[in-house]
Amino acid sequence: MSGLIEKIKSFLKKPQNAVEIVLNILCLAASYGLLFLLPQKANILFWLLFALSAILFCIGFFRMGYIMDSAKSKKTIAVSGGLLVLWGIILNIAGILAIRQAQGGERGFAAAILLLIEAIVMYSITASHAEEPRSQWIISLIFRAAAVLLIIGAVIWMIAASFSGTAIAAGLLLLVEGIVFWAMGSGNNPFHAAASPIRPVPGMKKTVRALCDAFSSTETQLGVPWLGKIRAIRDDAIIYGPSEEGVFVYGYYHFGRFYVTFSRDISLLDAGEAEAHRITEMPDSKGICLGAESLPEVYAYMFTRYLENGNPVWSTKIRKPKKKK
Repeated sequence: MSGLIEKIKSFLKKPQNAVEIVLNILCLAASYGLLFLLPQKANILFWLLFALSAILFCIGFFRMGYIMDSAKSKKTIAVSGGLLVLWGIILNIAGILAIRQAQGGERGFAAAILLLIEAIVMYSITASHAEEPRSQWIISLIFRAAAVLLIIGAVIWMIAASFSGTAIAAGLLLLVEGIVFWAMGSGNNPFHAAASPIRPVPGMKKTVRALCDAFSSTETQLGVPWLGKIRAIRDDAIIYGPSEEGVFVYGYYHFGRFYVTFSRDISLLDAGEAEAHRITEMPDSKGICLGAESLPEVYAYMFTRYLENGNPVWSTKIRKPKKKK
């Protein structure tokens, strides 16, 4: 918490920064204030105010977000994440109250939808900061448990309220949020790819042992793979490295999906095995030696190419997005 406070104090020392953060807070306040001005029935003014509220939220929230995103310590990240989750819960409650106050009318339903989307943004950003396998596993369980509770709660509420209009409106929103939570618990987090070094390999069905065998003679920047254990991952992982600097890449299955990531935390590996496989990083034929942050994407694409053509070939090139015709 102290780290986050210090960052905010340092940020506010510059007058122009203080003005900017005040303007961002005002944008957020205005975005919520506009919801109280929505007409009871949907018309042009209704949708203009609705859109303006969403735009002001995006401006205020995402311009302020980099203060928390710049946090480095685990404690600061945990505190900022907790605040985002609390904010999301408040938005969820406010959305349900809006539906009840409007008795399931258009105004309450529209406000609740917007608040629901904003709450999911809070939860997604918080979850995206989980980079260690154990943290991801815990967050996946939390999301899935929350999904089950929301879906069951929504059904019970609608039945208990004899499927009144208000209960159906609120119940449907809770059902939608439950489905979204379940998807996020499966690794489908829209913010995850941008904030995390973890890269998925779609369609991977081969075991890590089979991958190790297939790539056993394919030299990469971190040498050839070996089969080992990563702390907090139950099953074996395919591991490359570590390098002399302690960087290693590993691939593992999580809820049936295969992911590739890297780490500098050598304590995740067995000390003896890590020393036995320590290697000097090797550049490719063009003398290219990639930075650690780029390795997950390149290794993931190497596995993807192998799935497509069956050739275990190392390359520092990655797939370029196709140009639109």
